[in-house]
Amino acid sequence: MKYFQSLFKSVLCMALLTLMFSEVQAQKIVQFSQYKIYKDDYGTTKIKIQPHTRSTNVGADESKYQSGFNVYGVLICYTVDGERKAKRQDMTYDLKNKGYYEVALAYTDKAKVGSVSVTYFNMIDDPKSSWPKKDDCY
Repeated sequence: MKYFQSLFKSVLCMALLTLMFSEVQAQKIVQFSQYKIYKDDYGTTKIKIQPHTRSTNVGADESKYQSGFNVYGVLICYTVDGERKAKRQDMTYDLKNKGYYEVALAYTDKAKVGSVSVTYFNMIDDPKSSWPKKDDCY
């Protein structure tokens, strides 16, 4: 009986250590799924963006991908009732904590959202001068 208890404790410790070290390893999102545009229960038009492909090959400095901000950016170009709009956002916090990024495009159920285009950029790997600008939408 003591043998099985000892074995169980050893296996449990190994499983916990494996889980801890797998969580510590930085991951880099290399591709996003198709975004989804929908209306919530209150009539707000939202866009939801989810990661599709991740890589553990992040280079020498893994800590930069463990940050809760300034890693993954998005430029969303769209129209609301024919008026051009643009949002350039940092998605990092929500991607890290919720597993997806979501933002409102229009707050009324009567608003017509159209002409949506989405550009993703890596705020670490891409120099700031190459990040898309809101003016790129017009």
